[in-house]
Amino acid sequence: MEIVSYSNCLELDSLANAWGRLSEKELIFIPSFSELRYRLGAGGSKFRILVASDNSQIVAIACFVYTTAIRSYGIAARKLFDLRTKEVSLFGSCVLGQPSENVIRKFFQLIIEGSDVDVIDVGHIFIDAPLYNAITSLPKGIIAWTERKKQIRWLIRLPGSFDEYAASLRATTRAAVASERRKLERESPSFHVMQRPEEVENFLRDAEKISRLSYQWKLGYGLYNDDNTRRRFARLAEDGTLRCYILYLHGQPCAFSWGELNHRKFVWDTTGYDPHCRKLSPGTALLMWMIRDLVENTNCEIFDFKWGSEEGYKSRFATLNFSCARMYVAQIYNPYSLLIITLDKILNSLKNLAEKLLFRIFARGAIKQRLRSAMRRYGIATY
Repeated sequence: MEIVSYSNCLELDSLANAWGRLSEKELIFIPSFSELRYRLGAGGSKFRILVASDNSQIVAIACFVYTTAIRSYGIAARKLFDLRTKEVSLFGSCVLGQPSENVIRKFFQLIIEGSDVDVIDVGHIFIDAPLYNAITSLPKGIIAWTERKKQIRWLIRLPGSFDEYAASLRATTRAAVASERRKLERESPSFHVMQRPEEVENFLRDAEKISRLSYQWKLGYGLYNDDNTRRRFARLAEDGTLRCYILYLHGQPCAFSWGELNHRKFVWDTTGYDPHCRKLSPGTALLMWMIRDLVENTNCEIFDFKWGSEEGYKSRFATLNFSCARMYVAQIYNPYSLLIITLDKILNSLKNLAEKLLFRIFARGAIKQRLRSAMRRYGIATY
């Protein structure tokens, strides 16, 4: 097994076919090679791409991007302090090609030994998968740890027809969706899919109107119709991976969603709806229409919700789920890295303790139900 390192954008074109071939094998969405090339070259990012070959055949690729990051530490809404760190992030949170744990460990050892970094941000990865097992069994002196809360990666394996998908849902979910659909259809809704460069401006204009009304906007997670977003969407549209959806009621934008479709996988990115239309369940209606469109009009096989909690709309509509965790790796012999590891573990322990105390106080009868109802009203737990 031979491992070769690439760190110059001029060298990358030779990897295009292998990137596409290995991405096809992944269960989750992987950005296209042109998107990888853009992200590495646009900001002059320092990177290392490690490529493992067997008999001149590329069998594994991992891309590590170097950044200077700010790690914020706080408890609840109270910010304590920030730390500037030299980090390496694993692009796509995966090692393409589904290599053995030994190959993955070798990749990470090469990055750790050959880089002046404080932390490697592996991203959200499947628990007990080869990548997880490899980084949790690195040699002594290298430690891997997770964020405080583990999450679930929710997916839909799309069948040959929308009716087959609907039949796979729980009976209560099917009945609720049918009832909500009939209620919405009385308002003569209009659904649109937008994917061409010339459609980007109209989509972002109307999507931002909706986003400003959603709870995500108040939390800083809305969809902005700014220059950077327009350029990004135009680039994805030219690459043929952009897919945007929007629902209109009485000529006014009511709900939107967008994502990327590549290698037969669609990854859902941002969504939002007008809370004034909440009783019509526009988010659910748009989601069902998106799934129907992907089944009937594309070659999509996997709908990737990304990660979420055990409750909420993702758990209602997904057909596959995998436990995942946000993973970090660092050397304990590096004093600054050890400081970061220690701070993370201490604050995570304090937050876990506080959460247990709050749960004991509030998770009782009527109070618990009122909290859940409040979350639903603002779209936090479900549509």
